[in-house]
Amino acid sequence: MNHRKNTGHSVSSLFSLLLFGVFVLFLILMLLFSARIYQQTVKQTDSDSELGTAATYLTTKFRQHDRGDEIFSGSLDDIPALCFRDDIKGKEYITYIYLKNDSLMELFTAKGSQASSDAGTVISQLSDFRFSEMKNGFYHFSLESTTGVRSEFLLHRTGKKEAS
Repeated sequence: MNHRKNTGHSVSSLFSLLLFGVFVLFLILMLLFSARIYQQTVKQTDSDSELGTAATYLTTKFRQHDRGDEIFSGSLDDIPALCFRDDIKGKEYITYIYLKNDSLMELFTAKGSQASSDAGTVISQLSDFRFSEMKNGFYHFSLESTTGVRSEFLLHRTGKKEAS
């Protein structure tokens, strides 16, 4: 009797098992890296969404009030605020937009009322909100998300200021 071991079969099995192990290892690494990239993408998208919400809201409010002297700088509880004036049925109202506790806030109140910045409604989460009136009717806005992404833009006032 001739007993010969089939070493080719065991080497082939070992090679297949090793190849499968390498495949599984690369699959796990790919999943880990993909999960990390997904987390970063979601974080960036959330940040962009907060900035986009704030920028769109400010632009809409600005355009709604782009006539006469309805846009001006003011303050609420010693916090700088962008203010919009409205006249509703002969009564004057002010909308304050300001940054408090990393939140862009809005407060709509009757002119002359004892308004508190704590009473505002959150528009978006931001770590910085700045605005300034420039020459020729331009307003410069600077926003920064809580993740550190910054956005700056200009809005142009086309309505004429009324002479005081």
